[in-house]
Amino acid sequence: MILSLNVDRWILPAMLLWPLVAALLVRLLGRDVHAEATGTAAPSGGPDARVLTLAAMVVEALLALLLWLSFDPAQRGWQAGVEMPWLTDLGAMISLGVDGLSLPMVVLTACVVPLALLGSWDNVRVRTPAFGALALLLLCGLIGVFITRDLLLFYLAWELMLIPTYLLVGVWGREGTSRASVRYVLFTLVGSLLMLVAIIALWNLGGGTTLDIDALRAVALSPRAQLFLFAAFFSAFAVKSALVPFHTWLPDAQSAAPTFAAVTLGLKVGAYGILRFAIPLFPAAATHDLVRGTILVLSVIAVVYGALLAMTQRDLKRVISYSSISHLGFIMLGSFALTQQSVQGAVMSIVGSGISTSALFLLAGMLEDRTGTTDLAAFGGMARVVPWFSVMLTLVMLSTVALPGTNGFVGEFLVLLGSYAEFPVLAVVATTGVIFAAAYGLRALQLLLFGGMDAPQQAHVADLGPREKFVMGVFAVAIIYLGLMPGAVLGRSDRPSRDLVEIVRFGPNAPAALPPVSLNR
Repeated sequence: MILSLNVDRWILPAMLLWPLVAALLVRLLGRDVHAEATGTAAPSGGPDARVLTLAAMVVEALLALLLWLSFDPAQRGWQAGVEMPWLTDLGAMISLGVDGLSLPMVVLTACVVPLALLGSWDNVRVRTPAFGALALLLLCGLIGVFITRDLLLFYLAWELMLIPTYLLVGVWGREGTSRASVRYVLFTLVGSLLMLVAIIALWNLGGGTTLDIDALRAVALSPRAQLFLFAAFFSAFAVKSALVPFHTWLPDAQSAAPTFAAVTLGLKVGAYGILRFAIPLFPAAATHDLVRGTILVLSVIAVVYGALLAMTQRDLKRVISYSSISHLGFIMLGSFALTQQSVQGAVMSIVGSGISTSALFLLAGMLEDRTGTTDLAAFGGMARVVPWFSVMLTLVMLSTVALPGTNGFVGEFLVLLGSYAEFPVLAVVATTGVIFAAAYGLRALQLLLFGGMDAPQQAHVADLGPREKFVMGVFAVAIIYLGLMPGAVLGRSDRPSRDLVEIVRFGPNAPAALPPVSLNR
């Protein structure tokens, strides 16, 4: 049935273009349904912009699920590939495709984004047509990052992802949040401009005829050129991922952002960029002793440092932000340990972290919408008042601390198992992050849900409504399903993970002295 639809011929262009068309429709046809904060009445006529935005995002999610069902895990290389002429003088093409590495990211993003909007339905109540249009532009950028094979098109999608996020944080964030939004844009734009320079240099070194990632991987580069180009790409991806020491913008931005933007900021887009572009394009630089060693040490520092800082935070949103930084450390450790198990663990951790962090930010947003704060000191004994909220927070927090049987465990276990084969000391040190994660997770649950209720007004906080139960129920199913049956992701990422390790070891730009990389472990 799916094959008869010729999905591979049209689905990726549709996923890229639909959010752009929908953004225009939402901006022109959508209306606010709430009064402005100034007291000005909301304009009448036209459908609720939030409903239009959600409907457009659901269409994108359905397309992503159709792509998932049509994907053949046994087939090697790109699937649903599309190539159309674009800037022919530069060799740039509208080149799209997915493989087992990008497919889980596409489905994760396309499904999390509408859930984030539905779960934070009343968080943004004014200027909703503009908000919805920017949210759809952001979705287009995110999907574009995962499905583009042309570096120039990838860069445009990358910038399309950054600019709406800046506006969402700066316009709809908390009062006085301009500093957080400016820091976000400064950090990310500096990194992305360096990446643009590297793309131009790589295009020139490749003869100025193509920007296709597969063709550029075959361009012979000197070790010195690889080092400079890798540094430029890595800086963009490391800043966006908030790897220590480039992490300082993330807690401020996520604390200030509206719930929807806080969720999208938590998606590990930069980590995907490292696996897709930085490592396979410049393997000699990625495996250089000093470069690789530095990144691995920074990764382990991020695991421990992020967890320790999460233990000291008094605000739930900042606890989640620093736990996300700790999770990124595991992802980076798995990416640069460069065994098949560790790379698969990194992919699984990107997916698992995207689910758990998104669910936590939605729960934090629901709490803030009801009480006006996420300060842990303002609560206590909430389990007796909001049992559904408490159950969901406990489940998601347990997945965040990698409890066996949840989605968080599988990725971290594979990262540690694959990393131990090559870097046992670093793997052992990183394992302590699991202990610290249990400490900050249980501490947050203790302060928020149990103990005495110091603020009597919290006794009247409403529990999750039907809409919120549905959203959190979807996250709960994903957490348990991927914890018990991770093969849905691991089976699709098996071949791309093996290919990545082979490219690093045997590709055209592989180092002359082969690094200690395992193909079998």
